Amino acid sequence: MDIQILLFLQNLREASGGVFTSLFALITTIAVDYWVILPAMIIFWTVDKKKGQILIFSAGIGRFFTAIIKSIFCVYRPWVRSKEIKPLESALPGATGYSFPSGHSASTSALYAALARVFKERKGLCVFCWIMIVLTMLSRCFVGVHTPQDVIAGVAIGVASPILGEKILAWVDKHPDKDWVVLVVTTVIMIAALLFIRFKAYPEDFVDGKILVDPKKMTVDGFKDPGTCFGMIVGWFIERRFIKFDLSGTTYQKILRCLFGSMGYIFMLQVIANPLGKAVGDGFVHFLLQAMVPAFFITVYPIIFKKIEAKFPDTLTASTVQDTVKQ
Repeated sequence: MDIQILLFLQNLREASGGVFTSLFALITTIAVDYWVILPAMIIFWTVDKKKGQILIFSAGIGRFFTAIIKSIFCVYRPWVRSKEIKPLESALPGATGYSFPSGHSASTSALYAALARVFKERKGLCVFCWIMIVLTMLSRCFVGVHTPQDVIAGVAIGVASPILGEKILAWVDKHPDKDWVVLVVTTVIMIAALLFIRFKAYPEDFVDGKILVDPKKMTVDGFKDPGTCFGMIVGWFIERRFIKFDLSGTTYQKILRCLFGSMGYIFMLQVIANPLGKAVGDGFVHFLLQAMVPAFFITVYPIIFKKIEAKFPDTLTASTVQDTVKQ
């Protein structure tokens, strides 16, 4: 049934002459990595720390469970299961490893479901969030890299993630001196998960002498999302215990926080963490590099921008910007 639905969408894609292809290719592109994490960081830096924390927890939890479930079931991609499936070439770089559940659908749903949950009074935003979840699901099937089963499972993970994240943070609010329990439990779970991913037996099927999914590569890739999750939890704990930055600042200062923080996050992830992790080719190194990025921007980055803002308190106010423009 899954394959038949994909064939229908594939025929629609080909018959439409690419009318919808660019749209769905764009939607599927903005459903990974920094595109679904930066909104959580921006809200954390500038809007509401508590809401930002819920979004951060949601992103981390969604990524963690997606990686574990992928490693458990080891479901091959649609074009492996049926030679009739011809995925869109531009979507293939983001469709590595196993297929079930859809990481794109899980990540996007974790973000948008969390946004809809923490800003539930904003009906327009909530409608937009659910539309984006549905469009992401459809896009992954439309470009031929996931089945409906994959995306439904991904959305289920994503929608459940902010609920679990909110419950954890609510428990910490009731027991503020026991936030260390969250860190300890997370660490134990991560150790168990990494050992499972590293030592489990993966299928080794060959087609024309070429292995379908390299177990070593899958092991390294499987450490990526748990690393992101762990970095988020560690960063949250350190910031909560030792940094405790406040959100005060002018609108222009907050714009700069977002601008430089976003550029820095993308740089560290795409230029340092991802390439270096793949080059080293060791899962544990990849895990630590992925953890480093969110942890840095939850802890060190707020210290940096608060110190700069304190040193230049009158910089980038509305009046100074207007004076600069007049000059």
